[in-house]
Amino acid sequence: RAMFDLAEMAGCRWANLVAHFDESIAACGTACDACGGTSFADLVRPARAAPTRPAVAAASIPDGELFQRLRALRRQLADTEGVPAYIVFSDAVLARMAATRPTHEAELLAVPGIGPTKLARYGAAFLRLLRED
Repeated sequence: RAMFDLAEMAGCRWANLVAHFDESIAACGTACDACGGTSFADLVRPARAAPTRPAVAAASIPDGELFQRLRALRRQLADTEGVPAYIVFSDAVLARMAATRPTHEAELLAVPGIGPTKLARYGAAFLRLLRED
């Protein structure tokens, strides 16, 4: 409780601290927040807004059933590899697949978020599903 009292005292913090040890000094004038006129509000930084990531809007998913099947395939592949589903493809990539319905590797490669590595690793499985539809 003594620490709270010390922090909440009016006047020079240095002088109050020294007084706690039965000594005395003149007020510092500018070295502490009380003498320098700094308010607590000046010391607190405003909280930064949490970064937001755009969610895939339901309206941007033209075929909800196809999107859900793409998600199920993604989950199956992720479970097989022991990685989180987003490592395979993000929802945004799956939504774009559902919207464009690529049936060839070149079309799949044109989907933002799919590069040569992911095409080689997952392309055949996703193209098979997209061709069935």
